Amino acid sequence: MRKLHHLADEKTIAKKLEEARALYKYQDSLTNELDNHRAPFDENTLLKIVLWKINRYPEIADGLLDKINELRRNYSEALAEEILVLLLDSKGFDLPMASTVLSFACPEHCQIIDQRVYRFIYPDQHQFKIPYNKTEKIKLYFSYLQHLKEVCRQYGIPFNQADRLLYQLDKMENKDIKIKY
Repeated sequence: MRKLHHLADEKTIAKKLEEARALYKYQDSLTNELDNHRAPFDENTLLKIVLWKINRYPEIADGLLDKINELRRNYSEALAEEILVLLLDSKGFDLPMASTVLSFACPEHCQIIDQRVYRFIYPDQHQFKIPYNKTEKIKLYFSYLQHLKEVCRQYGIPFNQADRLLYQLDKMENKDIKIKY
């Protein structure tokens, strides 16, 4: 393994530092925004820094927030599916995160798809596997929502709280069974 002290002379170090500076592209847009932030820090700034550090800052497509807000005003499954596609196309979103956005936007219609809830409500399945194909992810999500609604009706669970309640029930009932991340 090479270390800094292996770059013994100043000329080599200067050359390597310049090369490293040119190649550094870690979350380029956000890094630039944070490097140039001159206003007082607020909660949003701290959240961006945390997400920068853990490399989870999402890139949000133009118009996505408008569509989410439209969905909140006037829910339709077609618009929810369109938004799900946009989220899945965005950096930082896979099905669980995208479903989380939909759940907070429209809890009466959408809930989070999660390993714990999934395994808890499907008696024959012990592990939640997200398909690689985007079309299959979308089909899985809306099929899951239908099944979740049936489970909620059957057991008297308020649908708008189902993801949280069933998540907690799985933690209580299956605390010794590990989740695979």
